[in-house]
Amino acid sequence: MEVYLDWIVRAWDALPKNQVLNPFKVCGLTDAGDGSEDDFIHCFKAHGPIPEGLEMLKEARAMETAAEVSEEEDVEEDLANGYLSAEDEVIEE
Repeated sequence: MEVYLDWIVRAWDALPKNQVLNPFKVCGLTDAGDGSEDDFIHCFKAHGPIPEGLEMLKEARAMETAAEVSEEEDVEEDLANGYLSAEDEVIEE
């Protein structure tokens, strides 16, 4: 098995980095959690099976961001009103 893994690593190292990474990006596998590479996702293209998917993903990201901001504001408000102290642990879901 180690021989195969070594062969795979050497083969991938011989390719340009983008040639290895781009096939993952078109499947939505990326480490860009900010959505900056969402437009690469193949099935969300106009000719793909889910052309409305990109807009749905953007809306879901916006809702998630709004919920995070709201939670942060709630914690700040609780601190200001004395319901929490700076030493209290805030449990995030």
